[in-house]
Amino acid sequence: MSEALAADLAHFDDSPRPGPEPDGQAPARIGRALGDAGIHVPSTLYNEALVLAREGHLGQAQSRLQMLACLDPDDGEALLLLAKVHANQGRWTEALARLDAALATGLVEPAGLREGLEAQIRAERLREEEHRARVAARELSELRALRHETRSLRGETIRLESELGEGKERERAWKLVAVAAGVFGTAVIVFLMLTTPRAEVPVPAPDDVVSAAAVAPAAPAVLPAEPAPEPAVAPAPAVRTHVVRKGDTLGKLAERYYGKSSEWPRILAANPALGPEGKKLSLGMELTIPK
Repeated sequence: MSEALAADLAHFDDSPRPGPEPDGQAPARIGRALGDAGIHVPSTLYNEALVLAREGHLGQAQSRLQMLACLDPDDGEALLLLAKVHANQGRWTEALARLDAALATGLVEPAGLREGLEAQIRAERLREEEHRARVAARELSELRALRHETRSLRGETIRLESELGEGKERERAWKLVAVAAGVFGTAVIVFLMLTTPRAEVPVPAPDDVVSAAAVAPAAPAVLPAEPAPEPAVAPAPAVRTHVVRKGDTLGKLAERYYGKSSEWPRILAANPALGPEGKKLSLGMELTIPK
């Protein structure tokens, strides 16, 4: 996938330079030309690379050896020295490939070099496998932790839903109690009004009337007075209800029904389900509004 992407991004559509057609012998011709000029390129590059490698300048030594391998691909000593440079750079696979190329030219394999490279390659692969195992174990642990947290959240959600349902049941029960209390109170008031005897005016006996008429002087005739009207019976207090809407408060309801927001304790006293100071006022709650 990455090679296909790289091919799409980098097209080799550049124009060739003017000159002879390429035949793959350009490095060899350069080496021969320098040799004809008295410059022994292979020895110079090899010696410089060896000095740089001993001084720890591995990158510069690598560039000279790669140039030498380009000029003479069959230079086994250069390939072997390049394998050692790669080994000191920790590039074990490339070092092993250079060693194989050097041995293909007929060079004798140094003792222990291949074994050391292969051991490093195995160790590197083992470290990579251990790293992948650690990463997999960490990801598995994180996945288990996420599953545990998910189960905990699911249990918490179920608990909250249960508490919400119980709260709604208690709210309905309090509403029924409030309505029943209001109806019972109204019935008691009506019963007391109907059963309380009225005060009667005492009527004088006939003998008392005769005696009073004989003793008292005759009084002018007085028209009989109209009977006094019976005292009006106060109507039984009616019970009003109000369903709580958004923005309602006890003060606003008292202002609406009584004209004064300070009358809110009357509503609170008639609705025990509100709790102290009306803190349990909620949307949809049915309130009793006494008159």
